[in-house]
Amino acid sequence: MKLILLLLVTSSLLTANDKMPTGEVRNPQAFAKIRSFCVDTGGLSNFDRGIVKDFVKAESKPKHLLTKLPWRLVPECQGRAPDAAAKVEFVPLRVTRVVLPQGAPGRIPETPYAVKVALQVVDAGSQEPLYSVEARAVINAVGPEDSPPRSPTSENTNPLLEKRDALYHAFWYLVDDVRQLKPTQTE
Repeated sequence: MKLILLLLVTSSLLTANDKMPTGEVRNPQAFAKIRSFCVDTGGLSNFDRGIVKDFVKAESKPKHLLTKLPWRLVPECQGRAPDAAAKVEFVPLRVTRVVLPQGAPGRIPETPYAVKVALQVVDAGSQEPLYSVEARAVINAVGPEDSPPRSPTSENTNPLLEKRDALYHAFWYLVDDVRQLKPTQTE
């Protein structure tokens, strides 16, 4: 009995450190060979393109999110032929059911929506998908009616901030997955 218990504890400790990637790696060999990338804003509206460009500018500074990737960021996708392109799509989500806390007014916000980002890393030459992940904004416009203005749960949350927040989380998942997969890819 003690031996079985010891084996169960040991196996649970071994599997606890083997975290599954958040995103889906579709071609591990090609994904492991990426050394440079660009962020492709084609297909986005001018408003969304501005959000992505501002995000890339801010997060490519030293010690910020995009510098945590082991890949070199190339400013334009057409020029120096990077290995991969990160494509971003903002996907509006319509909230169909809102659960309000007990005692809160029973009114649904006028614009109950949230935003998620679909991030896909593709081979720059063949456009073959190598990795994909989706992320939602932590802050969103759906919240209790009685929350103070400009709070993270307020109806007054800026859609620009929601999109930027969802974008941040999608790239954070990418950074986390690249870090996690890197030791196994080099073996």
